Amino acid sequence: MWDDRQVQTIEHRFNGPPDLGHGGYSCAVGAVLVDAPVAAASLRRPVPLDTELREERDGDSVKLLDNDDVVIEAGPATLDLDPPPPVSLAEAEATTPLYPTDLHAFPTCFGCGPHRDPADSIRIMVGPVERREDVLADVWVPLEEFGDPVEGLWVWAALDCPTGWGAVPLNQPPHVLARLTADPAITPIRGGEPHVVTAWLIDAEGRKRRGGAAIWTADGVLCAKAEGLWIAPRDPGAHGATRT
Repeated sequence: MWDDRQVQTIEHRFNGPPDLGHGGYSCAVGAVLVDAPVAAASLRRPVPLDTELREERDGDSVKLLDNDDVVIEAGPATLDLDPPPPVSLAEAEATTPLYPTDLHAFPTCFGCGPHRDPADSIRIMVGPVERREDVLADVWVPLEEFGDPVEGLWVWAALDCPTGWGAVPLNQPPHVLARLTADPAITPIRGGEPHVVTAWLIDAEGRKRRGGAAIWTADGVLCAKAEGLWIAPRDPGAHGATRT
């Protein structure tokens, strides 16, 4: 039997689409409530902002509900994911974002929006790495407010958008996150220090695409990894996408 415990609220700062929750942050809100080193969180419907979501538990699993509608569901998982070899800090610094600003479907996204202030967001925007066709990369310096080491909530949020950039090339319509599976605490991520984020395509079938992401120290030590399942909505405009 599910037990009503407390509520969680995703503030407007943490948007992905303009008026909906950022997928990774939203998944993180559920996933950090799961007592397991690796978890998976699924978005069952678009995540409302500034709305109290009721938390319910069943054993190791957690649901967050808007009234009686399940919005986020999270539970323990396994993650069999081998990232491509790491990229050097210099190589990551030399990349250009895969999505130009005028082609970014969600330019105010907390995780990767080019219109967001870097002092108020994660803003990881991976791009092609010279002489590497298997991976995209960017540099991420976690904000001080994320803690030192960086708290799991922010690690989950940081892993989200890179899995999408790795999964969805420019010639595809906008996709939205459906599920994120993460191993967020392999090695501590130090606040205020540069890290390398890599992203890559895992596979694609129909409207579904899976991408991987990893966070590394500047010396190439793996800190965290994740797999994201992304789905092309039939009406991207309904999710606030600026291009369809």
